[in-house]
Amino acid sequence: MLNMKQVNFSFFILLLASLLFSCTRTVTMNRMAPADITVPSYVQRILLVDRTAPQNETVSVIQGILTGEAPFEVKNAAEATLTTIQQELNQSPRFEVIRARERLVGGLFAQTFPTPLTWQQVEGLCDQYQVDAILVLEKFSSDFIVTDKRQMIKKTVGTGKEARQIEVMGVYMEGLASVSAGFRFYDPQSKNIFDQINYDKTNLWSAEAETRLQAAAMLIDKVRATQFVGRMAGASYARRIAPMPITITRSMYEKPRSNFSLAKGSRLAQVGRWEDALETWQQGLSLPHSTKEGGRLAYNLALAYEVLGELEEARYWAGKSFTEYGFKEGRNYAGNLQRRINQDAIVRSQLERN
Repeated sequence: MLNMKQVNFSFFILLLASLLFSCTRTVTMNRMAPADITVPSYVQRILLVDRTAPQNETVSVIQGILTGEAPFEVKNAAEATLTTIQQELNQSPRFEVIRARERLVGGLFAQTFPTPLTWQQVEGLCDQYQVDAILVLEKFSSDFIVTDKRQMIKKTVGTGKEARQIEVMGVYMEGLASVSAGFRFYDPQSKNIFDQINYDKTNLWSAEAETRLQAAAMLIDKVRATQFVGRMAGASYARRIAPMPITITRSMYEKPRSNFSLAKGSRLAQVGRWEDALETWQQGLSLPHSTKEGGRLAYNLALAYEVLGELEEARYWAGKSFTEYGFKEGRNYAGNLQRRINQDAIVRSQLERN
């Protein structure tokens, strides 16, 4: 049992955390995150190709029966993967993306990559679609495993004000979807398979009910589950080859409200008047202020400069909030800004055109 000292200490920690977080307001902004790899700048138009058509339809049906993967289900999941790649890449200025009309024979149900396309095939597709390179989904397989067990579950009985929860014996069911998707990126100019990678993605769903039939009806079905995980694989590959927009969050200090400059600058920033907010916080540093207030003013100046796109100036003020005022959050912010400066340089190089 907790004694009074422990209770008071726990209350003090909660109060301190509440006061700390109530001093800040969250600010969101968009930026470009660099791709995992840098594709040659002469590659501007790419063709997406589905190479998961079965060599023999009859054999593929038999394989599907043995593995529990119907060919049409795998095809739908593969289609979801490629569609997501195209949708994600369309959010980036890096490539113009074309979808091939044909579906090539390749690695349906395959665990290993098929023999690469010949350069004659690659060049033929590039000429046909007027593209610089082709991105191929070479192999694809999916699975959905359902397990269940009997256990106590919560059930609501009664209605309105009389509603309450009780525990009854029921069925807890889980569905684990998995996808294995292999990609190759063919560069005909250098006659090089620029990239080859396999993604294994999984996701877990659950449902519970009084009977197995009810739980199964509540659980996601296999087709939607494998399509969902296929989209995860597609999004991952898009981020691998193209800079992508992301949302980042920062903190802005608006208290103590007794500091007029902190409070007014925060209000200006909330309505998008960042230049005015910056000027207000700068003026605040020239007025009498405590060490803590100075650190927060300098930190907010760094935030304003970042929002306005002046990252070096932002890094300077974040660092100053720590070096001049001992504000530890400024040290962390300066590190984050340096990483962003480095990443932005990579993004610029990845978006260069010949």
